[in-house]
Amino acid sequence: MSSCKPVTHVIFDMDGLLLDTESLCAAANESVIQPYGKVFTWELNVAQMGQKAESCAQMIINHLQIPLSVEDYVSQVSEVHKKIMPTAQLMPDTERLYTEATQAIASQYNKVYTWEIKVQCMGMKGPMAAQHIIDSLELPLTVDQYLGKISSQYDSLFPNARLLPDTVDLYKTCHNRALAPYGQSVTWEQIVAEMGHTSLEVAQTFSKKFDLKISPDEYKATVVSFYPEVFTAVKFMKGAEKVVRHLHKHNIPIAIASGGAQDSFELKTTNHKEFVSMFSHVVLASTDPEVKNGKPAPDVFLICASRFSNPPKPEQCLVFEDAPNGVTAGVTAGMQVVMVPDPRLDAEMTKGASQVLKSLEDFKPELFGLPSYDC
Repeated sequence: MSSCKPVTHVIFDMDGLLLDTESLCAAANESVIQPYGKVFTWELNVAQMGQKAESCAQMIINHLQIPLSVEDYVSQVSEVHKKIMPTAQLMPDTERLYTEATQAIASQYNKVYTWEIKVQCMGMKGPMAAQHIIDSLELPLTVDQYLGKISSQYDSLFPNARLLPDTVDLYKTCHNRALAPYGQSVTWEQIVAEMGHTSLEVAQTFSKKFDLKISPDEYKATVVSFYPEVFTAVKFMKGAEKVVRHLHKHNIPIAIASGGAQDSFELKTTNHKEFVSMFSHVVLASTDPEVKNGKPAPDVFLICASRFSNPPKPEQCLVFEDAPNGVTAGVTAGMQVVMVPDPRLDAEMTKGASQVLKSLEDFKPELFGLPSYDC
């Protein structure tokens, strides 16, 4: 860890740090590349984080050999964003805890719970997922033994949480509203069983199961129409609200510097206008004419710093980031960087940050010369 030096201004990345949009962005990309039999891998997701939309599209097209132009790819992803981004919630931080729980068990046997295994388990019920993990990692456990261990981990990590995020119940509500006119309903278990499938696949499954007199596309459209109303419960990432409101209260200039575009930003922040209003300004690399290069280039952070009413020197700025590209951009800009990485990220990819935290709750502002928390 580098030594911490006093700062006067703070710049936050948004996707994956303040707003839980990374999974939605990945889903949007997956929906575009799926018809070509390609897979949007975790490694590719990390590689394109923070880059401008066109650069991301070009990287994905080249890497996966997708027969689309950059313009067509960006257009298709944008259309998906319009449907799913208004459902984005402030980061609940539960996903990393599920991963930590599983890795804690794997570590007892010197094994690693990889992203690939996690993806393979999506949509499986508890016992089936347990068996897959046992087989993949060659754990000397029965399914019942594994479930007992994971339950103990959940009891330790989730003292006030359910075994799955509350979004499962929200999706259940949307599906049941769509099914009500037909005298049908789905159970929590049925929704969990469909996790990991595309929305169209889920629509096809339920349309067939309940013998609905509408097409899967019509059913999916009906379900999606309930999202804006149902997905209104805002959950903050551990420590996110506390640190942002604390800095705002003490008149520390704060801003957002994101690799995104204006239209997607508006969609992502549909339900978070008050939260965003605390930032003095927002710089979006994909549509801001002054930002010539996205992260890992330093442009977006340097331009963001220049737009404060009293522009600071780069060394007076502290950047919060979750992605390696963002860390590189901040360091190259001459700024200190606090990184809150996804737990799946290799430790080697966190090097260069001034500080690496498990969550924003662990941030100690006084280490950077900022006002300490009141209590």
